[in-house]
Amino acid sequence: MPITWKVLHSERLVVASARDLLTFTDMLYCADELEKLGVDSYRKIFDLSQLSSAPLQADIRLTGARTAARAAGGRKFGPIAIVAVSEAIAGLARIFEATSAAHRPVRVFRDVFSARAWVDEMAPPDQTADD
Repeated sequence: MPITWKVLHSERLVVASARDLLTFTDMLYCADELEKLGVDSYRKIFDLSQLSSAPLQADIRLTGARTAARAAGGRKFGPIAIVAVSEAIAGLARIFEATSAAHRPVRVFRDVFSARAWVDEMAPPDQTADD
């Protein structure tokens, strides 16, 4: 599976990582599973540092549009930190941010430690909203 994740309920945090090739189907599956778990408002770290190639821009835009549709329903979304070691992946993360319209902080980092520090600062686990 190209995307794996761990949900840390006590910390209201989702840590996901993708490796190799990431497709639109993979992204939708992950989003659907996280929605089923009821963790939209949790803080999220997506580590994309192990991707072998960048997903298609069209796939990123579709994923963002799907998130925007869910946000239009009044869902609360927690901040998302995206770990990207290449400019190509970082650029795609910015496309997702622009198209998702989820009204949440999104930021790109070069390492997981900086990403974690930022989500902790943006939304401490004891101050995140419930779904």
